[in-house]
Amino acid sequence: MGAEKLSFAEKIVLAVMEDNAKGTLNANRVLSRIPREAKLTSDVVYKALMRLANLGKVEQPSKGQFKLKAPALSLQGIIEFTRAGDGFVLPSDKTTFPNDIYVPKEWLNQALPGDLVEVDVLGRGNRPHGKILNILKRSRRRYIGTLDVFEHKGYLMMEKGPFQADVLIDGKVDSDNDGLKAVVEVFDFPKNSRNPIGVLVEVLGKPGMNDTEMHAIVAEFGFSVHFPPTVEAEAARYGDEIPQVDMAQRRDFKEILTFTIDPADAKDFDDAISYRQLGGGLIELGVHIADVSHYVTNGSALDKEAFIRGTSVYLADRTIPMLPEKLSNNLCSLKPNVDRLAFSAVFTMNANGEVLDRWFGKTVIHSRRRFSYEEAQERIKTGTGDLANEIVALNQLAEILQRERYKNGAISFETDEIRFKLDSKGKPLEVMVKKRFEAHKLIEEFMLLANREVAQFVKTKQKPELPFIYRMHDNPPPDRLIEFSKFCKLFGYHIDISTEMQVRKSMNKLLKDIEGQPEEDVLQQMALRSMAKAVYTASRSDHFGLGFSYYTHFTSPIRRYPDLIAHRLLQHYLDGETQILSTDIIEEMAKHSSNMEQKAAEAERASTKYKMAEFLETRVGQYFEAVISGLTEWGIYAEIIENHCEGMIRLTDIKGDRYEYYEKERKIMGKRSRRTFSLGDIVTIKVKQANPQTRQIDFTLSEW
Repeated sequence: MGAEKLSFAEKIVLAVMEDNAKGTLNANRVLSRIPREAKLTSDVVYKALMRLANLGKVEQPSKGQFKLKAPALSLQGIIEFTRAGDGFVLPSDKTTFPNDIYVPKEWLNQALPGDLVEVDVLGRGNRPHGKILNILKRSRRRYIGTLDVFEHKGYLMMEKGPFQADVLIDGKVDSDNDGLKAVVEVFDFPKNSRNPIGVLVEVLGKPGMNDTEMHAIVAEFGFSVHFPPTVEAEAARYGDEIPQVDMAQRRDFKEILTFTIDPADAKDFDDAISYRQLGGGLIELGVHIADVSHYVTNGSALDKEAFIRGTSVYLADRTIPMLPEKLSNNLCSLKPNVDRLAFSAVFTMNANGEVLDRWFGKTVIHSRRRFSYEEAQERIKTGTGDLANEIVALNQLAEILQRERYKNGAISFETDEIRFKLDSKGKPLEVMVKKRFEAHKLIEEFMLLANREVAQFVKTKQKPELPFIYRMHDNPPPDRLIEFSKFCKLFGYHIDISTEMQVRKSMNKLLKDIEGQPEEDVLQQMALRSMAKAVYTASRSDHFGLGFSYYTHFTSPIRRYPDLIAHRLLQHYLDGETQILSTDIIEEMAKHSSNMEQKAAEAERASTKYKMAEFLETRVGQYFEAVISGLTEWGIYAEIIENHCEGMIRLTDIKGDRYEYYEKERKIMGKRSRRTFSLGDIVTIKVKQANPQTRQIDFTLSEW
């Protein structure tokens, strides 16, 4: 019977029933949910329901009442929760069932976010519904909250999260921890219980204290400020000096001019530049990267912990390193005036920036000088100071490489990086935009060169290709480009999306045209959102944003695990060895690294929001000029021009009219006054409130 064809009316009625999988409807209620354009009547709908019942697609629990009959389909997948506490199961096999399955609260069956579950699929429309049948594997996720302790029995009171119940702590809890912020790992949610159960992982401290809140952010996104004892012990086994035997088989660069250029407050130096003239207008450029793979060997405790972390995390007031300080700030840091082990990419280049020859291998270097970006910029600007001639020559070479990139279609995104001036207790005194100098671009161009050349070397070394890890940036999704093009028209700008090269050219023209304009930040952010995300992968080597056919990450193994993978694989191939890791294994490592990179970026944004809220907490009631940076159906996001702090103006706080969001026109407009608010508009706001712990900032418009 199920193979019988359905009429037009029956298909529409079935779609309505599938969209209402958990409830019952009569014919009139079904008709009310069908667009008038379908031109169906109550009688036609009723007859369709009766035939669907005969076909076994719906059932009639009582006369005139119909509900969707649950098909015999169960799937496995990972469940995630919405803010409202409902669930979505992401099927493990997307080829069998491509859509996520919505699970209402009452059908969660004690599931927790991240659990591997079995779900009974109750509808297969555009929004399939389901019911959790079994918990196959608990996720053991960690959550942040405040401890409520009485007579050694403790609960973690959830500050925010996908499920509303507080967590019962397994075992006794010291009463001194009452009221402190803590991390709990949830491992079970027994049937007929009101509370999930977890173990106390770490007590962070008193809520509202700077260290407590920063540690909470680190824990919230799956990182830790502490290394396991086995990892610290393994790092401690290395001495402070490099044994002579470790230098013996390496190419010696100690006598070749080498130096570093880094931020003034940098604690680790993972890259250095060497420079020498070869005659005949040729130069030798060396890009020397800390040889982390010498110390972090495959399968060691250091290696396993570095893989789990995936990356260093850069918060507003501190760095959470991927490797213990003994390595990151000492042995693997290319400090001046000491010998250091490096993995180097050395290029012979002509005056046009062309690479005539390249060499990759293990080296020993001796940095002569540590420059800050400011010091290097002073030499570029004035041509005076120690090593000024060399830095000026390198800057000219970097400019040639940059021009060539743009000629080949690289996109010139320049995003602001927010920094805070802090007092001795970590309180923000000032919000600043990090200045970018030519010296920054000098280093960036040479790192890009090394990353590109390493990727090209491995990718083209032999057929079939050797397995490797790449940094891939896909072409922008067409639907996003169309939306961005429409958005630009609202500001009077044109984006040509007819071909890939036209997208590149018109995007660069736009970025140049909007420079210094009020809409610059808004359009640049929207341009970035129209791009695909750059990810690590074993399958592709192209990078749209940079305009490169070959690209990897080779230059920061102190702080990025994929770079460490690249070092190991490259050395094996240089040694003439073949495959040591399969493409499938590299792809899994790449996915994990991309995931941890995303979490680190989210943690960094959270720490910035925390500091912004702290900064404005003492400025409640003050007025500022702001630019509208976002629009939603519930409010207007605005960024203060002088300090870049962003907050929300809730539509309910705008008095005198009822304001609504018009998504197609990208504007908010008053129903009576017709007053509109659009992205890029300048408004005067008053700071209504700022809560560092929730990282929320609320504004009101000054005239209300």
